[in-house]
Amino acid sequence: MAHLARTIFILWLLTMLPFFGNALSRSSEISVAIQNLLEDQDDLTVHCKSRDDDIRVQHLKSGEHFLFYFRPNIFGTTLFYCRFAWEDGICRRFDIYEYDRDKTYTDITWQIFKEGPCRFIEDDGHDDKHGVDDICFQWSHDSC
Repeated sequence: MAHLARTIFILWLLTMLPFFGNALSRSSEISVAIQNLLEDQDDLTVHCKSRDDDIRVQHLKSGEHFLFYFRPNIFGTTLFYCRFAWEDGICRRFDIYEYDRDKTYTDITWQIFKEGPCRFIEDDGHDDKHGVDDICFQWSHDSC
């Protein structure tokens, strides 16, 4: 009898697996833009990674930007970090996407300044806020 119950459960699980897989993978796609706004018109080299993805090195002239897209994992632990380097051998690190901090946004623009990165998010009109959510952060204390 236990063998029959286990067999029925396994068949049910196999039948439902595609449904669960689709439900779990329906997290919204996140768009992250990084824009070079360094003072003195310095070029910016950016290298972003997560535990699973490497966005590759990007070279940005003053005012230029690049985009990357991803879907957060189902566990709510998605983290992308970037290393930023510019003239004079300056190198800084910052967590460009932290699930707990950024989970309510799908389109994030980071404006990079020598003092630190600033997150710029346009108002989507779905809440009581007007304008933008624009906040600047300190560079991470971790070394490059």
